[in-house]
Amino acid sequence: MKRQKIYEFDIDAPLNDERREALEANIEKNAGLSPKPFEYGWEEDADILHILIDPADIEVEFLDDKVELYVTAPAWAKVGFTAKKKAELQRLVETVLRESEFISAQP
Repeated sequence: MKRQKIYEFDIDAPLNDERREALEANIEKNAGLSPKPFEYGWEEDADILHILIDPADIEVEFLDDKVELYVTAPAWAKVGFTAKKKAELQRLVETVLRESEFISAQP
C-alpha cells in the first residue's frame, strides 16, 4: 500500500492545544456524516492525526501554514474512492477545519 497525497488546505492558524481540542470536538460532532464507523488518534510526537476507516488510513498532517491529507489503502479500495467521494471528504475536512478555527469562517 502506498501513501498518496489527496488534498492540501491553506490554513490561517497553526495547530495548538486549543485548536487540537476543538478539532477533536468537531470530529466527534460530525462523526454522523461519515458513511462508515471510524477511529482516530494522534501520532506520538508528531502533528499527524490518523483517521482509520477500514480499510483506509487517512493521515491529516498539520504544518504551520497548511494541512495535508494523505490516504493509505489497498488498491482495490482506492478504485471505489470516486471523484464524488473525494469531494465529500474534502468538504467534510474543510468544514471541520473551519469550525476548529484553522481557516477563517468566511469561505
